[in-house]
Amino acid sequence: MNIVIPKPVNEVLNLINENNYEAYITGGAIRNMVMGEKIKNYNISTNASIEQIAKVLKDYNTYECGHNHKALAVVNSKFPMNIVEYCGDNKNSLESHLAQMDFTMNALAYSDEDGLIDYSTGLIDIRDKVIKANVEEEKVFIKDPLRILRAIRLSAEYGMRIDSDTKEYMYDNKELLKDVAPERIRDEFNKILECPRCEFYIKKYFDIFLTFLPELSLMENFVQCNPRHIYDVLDHTLVALKCIEPRLDLRLAMLFHDIGKPLTFVQDENGVGHFPNHSKKSAEITRDILNRLKYNKKIIQRVTKLIEYHDYKLPESDEQLKLFISKFGSENLEDLYKIKKANQYGKNPAFISDLTKINSDHERVTLLSKQSLLKRKALKISGKDLVELGFANEEIGSVLDQLYKAVLLSEIKNNHDKLMAYASNLKVDTKKVV
Repeated sequence: MNIVIPKPVNEVLNLINENNYEAYITGGAIRNMVMGEKIKNYNISTNASIEQIAKVLKDYNTYECGHNHKALAVVNSKFPMNIVEYCGDNKNSLESHLAQMDFTMNALAYSDEDGLIDYSTGLIDIRDKVIKANVEEEKVFIKDPLRILRAIRLSAEYGMRIDSDTKEYMYDNKELLKDVAPERIRDEFNKILECPRCEFYIKKYFDIFLTFLPELSLMENFVQCNPRHIYDVLDHTLVALKCIEPRLDLRLAMLFHDIGKPLTFVQDENGVGHFPNHSKKSAEITRDILNRLKYNKKIIQRVTKLIEYHDYKLPESDEQLKLFISKFGSENLEDLYKIKKANQYGKNPAFISDLTKINSDHERVTLLSKQSLLKRKALKISGKDLVELGFANEEIGSVLDQLYKAVLLSEIKNNHDKLMAYASNLKVDTKKVV
């Protein structure tokens, strides 16, 4: 097998060797080379300590990273490198180090001098497209339960099956995921969501995902009792998830867009199911989930906003639609359309004509959003003007909102005198102030 190490990486390896230490490319980089996949970073393992390596690489741009700063990152935009010390019972043994790897496909090492090293069955398992726990299966997951999710992610990412014994140990130890830091769960979960056919793997390993997403359990087998739906809530969600592009925020929104349905379900006199305000309820549940998993505020706000409006019926009048565009944000409209369309694909195909309305709304929104819509800050009236009219400070924001709405609805022109007069009327009739 012809493995070519990039020159900058080889220079680091050689420099370590020249200082009488061992150094090998290990793990995912070698795995991807063998599989012909893209390499994201190069892991280098050595029998030297991180302190010793830092001295060897004193002329390089490096910084400590990893758990307890037990790794040294070498900054290189094209070939990022992480250097770690051998771990295991024998700190001077590469074999002992590779025995600590999670899966056989990752228990590989390479150097130009020694070639490709496989003490386990990594090469055979890669050939057979099998993910198999390395050495003692159960200990692999007890040592780090996040490896359960990593196995699912690798399976999804590379289209490999998980060995039956390994799968059994994953299920036996799935409850240990509850003790894993939420940030680590989040990062691995994100990678799964961005994989091809993520919906297939969520369904296949559903009980494992429930350990950190118990809210999903309500969706399973929840019949919607509505002619527009031929799937239960979970299967509808997974079909819709299949129809959205692999972008994290969109896939999060799609996964959770109907999570509030079981809690809002009602049936009319004909037995037809309805879900009043389920979008708002789904957004609330999603916000709790994403906060629990330590997502940043920006993605939480974006995802919950898409969920809250995924079932929103756009106004028929252009004036009201302009108001919606201003409130929702023109920069988010294209993503809302993607969510609405994927949601429709997850419904009864007999109602696919509903997609015509979605497409028509999209055209209207796109056309209007290209127009120069007035920004709130462009109102020809200020808070200072309103104070002069006698409004209290706590009323200013609400009054400006009313004035902005009136201008967008063409009830009044954006003219200082007209706005002052309109505001004066609001002051007289205080019941109009929201």
